Amino acid sequence: MDIAIIWNARECRGDWAIVSGDLALDNPLRSAVMVSIFTDRVAPEQPSPADSAVAIQAPGNAAMSGLNDRCGWWGDAYEQDRLPIGSRLWQLRRAIKAGEQAVLLELKDILKECLQWIIDDGVATSISIRTAWSAVSPNTAEFAISVYEPGAATPQTFLFSWAWEGL
Repeated sequence: MDIAIIWNARECRGDWAIVSGDLALDNPLRSAVMVSIFTDRVAPEQPSPADSAVAIQAPGNAAMSGLNDRCGWWGDAYEQDRLPIGSRLWQLRRAIKAGEQAVLLELKDILKECLQWIIDDGVATSISIRTAWSAVSPNTAEFAISVYEPGAATPQTFLFSWAWEGL
C-alpha cells in the first residue's frame, strides 16, 4: 500500500488523504501513475517537432507568456543519471488546439514519456494510453491509462482528465 492521493480537479492538484487523523492508504500503482503524470517534469531546452505542432515553445520564447522557467522537480538535481520525475503536461497550458488530434497526440506522447519508467523498472510489461476530447467540455481532454503488470490477467486502468482555459 502507498499513501492515498486525492486529486482536486478544480485546483489541478493532488493532496494526501487523511482518515481519522492518519494518512490514508491506496493502490501504490495508482499513486505512482498520478505522481508521474501530475508532477511537473523539466522541459527540454528545445521543443520537439510534435511540441511545435501544438505551439509549445522553448521556455522563455513564448510570446508574453512570462514562463521562463523550465520547471521540474527539485529532487532531479541529485539524480543526474536518471530520467526526470513527472510529465511535461504543464507545457500543454500554452498549447493551441489546432485541429482535433494534434493536442491529443502530443498528450499521448507526454504520457508515454512520463510512464516509461514503470516498464523500464519491471513494474509493468506494457502500458496502453487512450486520449479523447470530453463530450461534456470541449476544453477538456480525458485519458485512460491501462497498466499491464507481469503475470496479471487484466490491466489496472486509471481515468484522468485535464482542462484548459481559453484553449
